[in-house]
Amino acid sequence: MTHNRDLVLIRKLCGLGLPAQTLAPSLLPALRQVIPSHSAAVFWVDERFEMTGLYAERLLPPDAMERYYEKHYQQPVTGFPRAFAARAAAADPVSVHKFTKHEQESDYFRGVLSQLDAYQILYGILRDPTRPIGQISMYRGEHDPEFGRRDQGALRELLRYLSVGLRPVMPSADSASPAEVVEEWLGIVGIDGTLISAPPDWARLVRLLAIQEVTPRGAHDEQRTVAQFLRRISARLTGTDGAPVGLVDSQHHSPWGRFRIRAYRMPYAGGGRADHVGLLIGRTEPRALALVRGTGASGLSPQQREVALLLADGKSNQDIARALSLKLNTASYHVKQVFARLKVHNRKEVERELLKLAHEGTLRRARDDELSDARERA
Repeated sequence: MTHNRDLVLIRKLCGLGLPAQTLAPSLLPALRQVIPSHSAAVFWVDERFEMTGLYAERLLPPDAMERYYEKHYQQPVTGFPRAFAARAAAADPVSVHKFTKHEQESDYFRGVLSQLDAYQILYGILRDPTRPIGQISMYRGEHDPEFGRRDQGALRELLRYLSVGLRPVMPSADSASPAEVVEEWLGIVGIDGTLISAPPDWARLVRLLAIQEVTPRGAHDEQRTVAQFLRRISARLTGTDGAPVGLVDSQHHSPWGRFRIRAYRMPYAGGGRADHVGLLIGRTEPRALALVRGTGASGLSPQQREVALLLADGKSNQDIARALSLKLNTASYHVKQVFARLKVHNRKEVERELLKLAHEGTLRRARDDELSDARERA
């Protein structure tokens, strides 16, 4: 039952009509609930199978990404365009590769895949009606179970939905309004923007903010672009008269969504001049996306999820009956069941509870990922 509910959630997410960049950060964790893996990524390609963009839950550092593009991207065996073309031409859009001990000794594996703990990869080719448009990659570590037939079958079943949800379209600046901050990470930089200390997820958000497209081709400019972005943010903590500013709270928009940055000076423990800056970066997601994720964490049946989403939009029982082609009595029964299961008493509380469940799910996923990373390091 849980597996079926996860499949329904993915289909619902893919049908929201959101830009792929907005959807990917929420869609990939949902996919990993169906097909267990420590991380996943989506790659977009053009008609020549050149990589035009990517979103990865684990990103290579910019220097490693630059080396990958210079040394491996165009190689006959390790090169992305040729490997993608071979997978796209295969009869089965789903494939698995587990790296042998010999392959693990290669410069490509040591310099790229080992940094991602990618000892085995499950691939799925995304297509629009006329051509391949990208690839889903799911990663497992050296000691994880092998991707089996069930995993491949689940991805094969979902590819038509993923191809719709992750189709490469340009996001518009007036896309769905954000609901809330769904992930938030703190990094410490110098007053000149030099990185002092930050977790990997903070670095990921900074790259999404500073860079329009994350690709190997643009890797040689990444460090400079990110450094310039951090300098611009840190510079706002100094007023036009040279006096220090205690806090700057700003909103930012990129192709990857909307972000909030709170920058503040961090004084020395013993007092004196503050030359370290705390940058708290939060990513928001559209309300519709947060509500759907909330239904996925609610335990509601698929029918009740649809009712809950309509309730969150303030729809009446009559509206719900018309929207779902139900009799009024049946719609009213489902409304009562949603209220009872969510332990709420009105439509506004349904919205708040779904957003709360979505936020709790994000926090739980972050904790699980941190525990998984800690186990791998141990």
